[in-house]
Amino acid sequence: MNIRLACCAMALALFSPSQAADKPPAWTGEPRPLRGDYQIYGGTLSEMLPPTRNDQKVAIMVKGELARELFAQLGPDVKQEQACSSSADYRERRRGDITCVHTKGAAYECYFGLDLRTGKWMYGAIC
Repeated sequence: MNIRLACCAMALALFSPSQAADKPPAWTGEPRPLRGDYQIYGGTLSEMLPPTRNDQKVAIMVKGELARELFAQLGPDVKQEQACSSSADYRERRRGDITCVHTKGAAYECYFGLDLRTGKWMYGAIC
């Protein structure tokens, strides 16, 4: 009985820190820093041109904690046949014009875009 109790206590001790690591930080209402890149362009994502007065878009990629939180909120992974990669370690989630990906052992990344002329959201990456 004591061995069983000791095993349960050890399992709980190991389980709690790992679960806590998956939880987002407590909400404070304060802005937090973000990591990422952006690219202003004209044309399309697949055929980018220099931006013009009538054709300006921005593609945005965020990484790190914000990307991880967005990934968690987007819902289930897309089906393997609809994902941009067939790698077993690759996960992809989409909603509207935002796409978030995670590859085992790598950072989370999210992509979205904005048409600066119209103010409408659009995709920020292509496969």
